[in-house]
Amino acid sequence: MNYSHILKTTLVASLALFATLLQAETFREGVDYELLQQPGKVEVPGKIEVREFFSFSCPHCFRLESFTSEWKPKQAEDVNFVMTPAAMRKDWEPLAHAYYVAEALGKLDQIKPDLFDAIHVKKKQLFTQSELAGFFKGYGVSEDDFNKLYNSFSVRVKVRQATALAKTYRLRGVPALVVNAKYLVKTQNDKTFADMLEVVDFLVDKERAASKVASSE
Repeated sequence: MNYSHILKTTLVASLALFATLLQAETFREGVDYELLQQPGKVEVPGKIEVREFFSFSCPHCFRLESFTSEWKPKQAEDVNFVMTPAAMRKDWEPLAHAYYVAEALGKLDQIKPDLFDAIHVKKKQLFTQSELAGFFKGYGVSEDDFNKLYNSFSVRVKVRQATALAKTYRLRGVPALVVNAKYLVKTQNDKTFADMLEVVDFLVDKERAASKVASSE
């Protein structure tokens, strides 16, 4: 019998349990987060996924952006942050298309914050395909090129998939933070975005500890 292996496994499990219990009273299932009834699949297997469902037209999503921008660089290599522009309302569809157009162009890092800013700070009307085509001209994208990508099969599929995933998770609105395709961070009136990201950190640690226990068995 390999006693050293047993001791190592027991130690890892004990440390993981201890780390989880330290925060157990602070973050509770049903209060701070909920276990999704129908878990999904992570985008990058082997990494702990944190997925934000959002819409460019959502003012709360705009405010959350500054928090996640500071939070993301602090994460370890085993965390994969994904943004998903779920078109949960018909009028959100053009903006979801615009997100994937920017992604296809390789200009998402530049266009995403600018589009948020244009809508919520500069109060520009950018909610239709034609209005968004005009916005993209400022980034060297012709109207024809924008419209081709906007209506392309790949972009339409991504928009449908994003919306279908939001429905699978039974999301009631945005922003919504889902950790490792199984936990939904609950939003409450007295919770700040900083509070929500603390719950995310807790769930990431929870998944990391569970993964270490599983790999040591």
